[in-house]
Amino acid sequence: MLLIEKVLMLKSSEIFRNIPEQELVELAGILEEIYLEPDFRIFSKGDIGKCMYFIFKGRVRIHDGHTELALLEEYDIVGELSVLDAEKRSASATTVDEAILLKLDQEPFYEIMMNSTEVLRGILNTICRRLRIMDDKSVGFQIPASESQPTLR
Repeated sequence: MLLIEKVLMLKSSEIFRNIPEQELVELAGILEEIYLEPDFRIFSKGDIGKCMYFIFKGRVRIHDGHTELALLEEYDIVGELSVLDAEKRSASATTVDEAILLKLDQEPFYEIMMNSTEVLRGILNTICRRLRIMDDKSVGFQIPASESQPTLR
């Protein structure tokens, strides 16, 4: 994959949209290309994560067992929470199609965040957007008001 292709992909992502091109060129140079077959498990729920992935080609299914939580497509990111805190993955990720992912490890990501508040803003916007989507999906599952309020006895 050409460096310019990586830079253009980064530029199109919400996280890196406002980053100067020179910084994107440096970042693109450290991204590891990973070529995967369909139905490949990228990571499993409970794995310790220290990296995130950009989907350059293909689709990735985010799931908890057989329950699909999201279907991510080209230029989306996968695993952004783990790159921030290196905790256990909250869900599994599996390729749907043949895929090309660009892997970004935690340490280089921290260096980039320290040098650019725009990256931090971008990752926070992405996480907030995904939380809102999950909130919208969970609206159908509401606790009745009588059960959600503590009762005094």
